[in-house]
Amino acid sequence: MSKISNQQGRNVQKSGVSGYTRAVGNDELGQLLSRVQACVISNGNELEKLLIDRCSTIDNIDIFIKKVTTSNINQGTFLCTKKILKKTQDYKDVIKGIEPDMIIFIVSNYRLCKIIELKDGDTFDTKKVKGEKANLVTFSEKFGAKIPFSTDYYVCCFNQNNKEIIREGMKNEFDLEHIMTGKELCQLLNIDYQEIINIRKNDMEENFNYFIEELLKIPEVLEKINQIIATSENK
Repeated sequence: MSKISNQQGRNVQKSGVSGYTRAVGNDELGQLLSRVQACVISNGNELEKLLIDRCSTIDNIDIFIKKVTTSNINQGTFLCTKKILKKTQDYKDVIKGIEPDMIIFIVSNYRLCKIIELKDGDTFDTKKVKGEKANLVTFSEKFGAKIPFSTDYYVCCFNQNNKEIIREGMKNEFDLEHIMTGKELCQLLNIDYQEIINIRKNDMEENFNYFIEELLKIPEVLEKINQIIATSENK
């Protein structure tokens, strides 16, 4: 999980005070909350990195598909990242303007290609969901027509194990068969799901401690907390 301590937050000199500062009326607290928000936003990238580091990844998707086609690769599960996909020459016209988070290729007696949109959260606005589903469907159809794999698409909300809740959070745009949990994704990639969870739990604890420490460094906050404690003790 991303660390609050690594986040800069809003550049106040360049962009002015954040909405958090306007909401709470304190510059230091507003900036701390801005750093928390930056941490939340970067969690998706951090999750993706954790998964990629534990997978058999593809260095060149054009060469990989040619090797599968010529039976030089007959077995395994392989991950193609967005960065590698962008470098394709054979499929650049097909994928133009659409970049799914990851593509998983399963090679065995059968060949499967799973187009994945990876989410750290599970609730999104309708316009965003509709656009992402349209892109996944288009990519799956166009790319799938060009490769020797049975192709389908999925949205994976890594931290939510209830597919009904995911479907509601995705505004009922995705059918259950196109929804994947984090545990299912890890099983697909032959990754230890619990290891990922444990790593992120440790980071959560570090974030909690850091946030409280930084919070107490703000004089107005510390003063207010002491007032609340004193009032509570006198009741």
